[in-house]
Amino acid sequence: MKVFVFLALLGVALTAEDCPAYAKQGCLKRSTSVFHQQVANNRDASSNVYTGKVLDWVNYKQSLEELGCACAKKVKELGGVAFAMTFWGECWMATDKAAYEAHLMNPADQSGSCIGHDGSNYASCAEGHGHCMGGESSEYAYSFPSAAPPAIDGGFGNWSEWTQCSASCGDSFQERERSCNNPVPKNGGADCPEEELTETRKCDVPACPVDGKWTEFSKFGECSASCGGGSQKRTRSCTNPAPAHGGKECEGSDEDEQECGTDPCPVDGKWGAYGAYSKCSKDCGGGSQSRSRSCNNPAPKYGGKACVGSATDSRACNTQNCPINGKWGSWSGYGSCNKKCGTGSQTRTRSCNNPSPKYNGASCSGSSQQSRNCNTHSCYSGYMEFKTCEGSSRNVDCGSGKVIKLQDYFWGRTSKSYCRSGVDWFWSTSCRGGHGRIANRCHNRQSCKLEANNSWMNDDPCWGTPKYAWVKYRCYQSPY
Repeated sequence: MKVFVFLALLGVALTAEDCPAYAKQGCLKRSTSVFHQQVANNRDASSNVYTGKVLDWVNYKQSLEELGCACAKKVKELGGVAFAMTFWGECWMATDKAAYEAHLMNPADQSGSCIGHDGSNYASCAEGHGHCMGGESSEYAYSFPSAAPPAIDGGFGNWSEWTQCSASCGDSFQERERSCNNPVPKNGGADCPEEELTETRKCDVPACPVDGKWTEFSKFGECSASCGGGSQKRTRSCTNPAPAHGGKECEGSDEDEQECGTDPCPVDGKWGAYGAYSKCSKDCGGGSQSRSRSCNNPAPKYGGKACVGSATDSRACNTQNCPINGKWGSWSGYGSCNKKCGTGSQTRTRSCNNPSPKYNGASCSGSSQQSRNCNTHSCYSGYMEFKTCEGSSRNVDCGSGKVIKLQDYFWGRTSKSYCRSGVDWFWSTSCRGGHGRIANRCHNRQSCKLEANNSWMNDDPCWGTPKYAWVKYRCYQSPY
């Protein structure tokens, strides 16, 4: 079988001097039978082939190059024939050359879901620049090339004739250009510097006439009178731009005038006489009585100033002390419960100080202490259970001083009614796994987080069936 032609020759960027050369091949559908062994991973730190570098979306191109180099070295070391980058950070090896080439050449195995180094879709991958990576259901294949043809750097051709001047006066320019075709760059050879493919020069033409234009009017100046009628002026100049090289002068006047200060002059207000004092507000303990006056002698008019000072005047009256009866202050918060569960008690108190009795006033009546039951719940909770669909997670937390006691749990599927989606006629409903990982992470602990996926569970009890995690447990607590 004829091997699939390399895309864009060797579309490879070496990330280090010791990185093996490898070539881009194309975007394929995911095949674990061809790319059967994972050899590098920069997505999941818990993987046994973790590279030590997590995929960095900000520096996505550099991350792909680092993963590609690490993968190429490992596949070379293990004797593989090709590798694929997939699932946003994983690298898988192929060792069967015939199976790999058949997968690569089969049109039905091609995919358009791969992502380029610049974050775009498969369209940029197909151009042959940079690196590419497959998503969850696709993978970008790379292989190791045989000796590549020598690189040929591009060279400049002859300059074209100068173009006509862009204008007959003022700023005028003409250009000429040349191509990178002497020779054309080949086999990865360097292209000509783009900035040296064109050349521009200024034409020797006279300056263009400039007609004068007015500037914006200035703000109006100060009014000649603050009230009773006045005027104010504003100006402009023919300098935006000024006429030059035979251009026209501005038309119209450089001055504008308007009326101002037309409002009546203000009249400031003055106080009238005080009235009589009102009745005292209290019979004892210090009251007050007031009197008032009006700003009407004259009242302010036309923006005149209001009267300065207060319109009311007050004085103390009936200053002898009144008896003060005592009143309870607020209850304190309840103290700590003397038991954590199984029914305990807690107490709160209050004081006769809101206010304290004074001047022969009565004391507070009633008790200064109050108790209530607390922590009436039993020392363990009832059974609780939950399910978590594949691809999601769930936190389990019994709270401070409590621990999780697992009664039953599994990772798999025993019913078609949970986490239902898609066609389910072929689902297995008799698969249970993940026992060791769930028990190790949750049993006899205050809290834990369950990740509903094969990697976290370290188990896949029913391949091809969407799974869920199911847990039944109680929370235990000491009463003291």
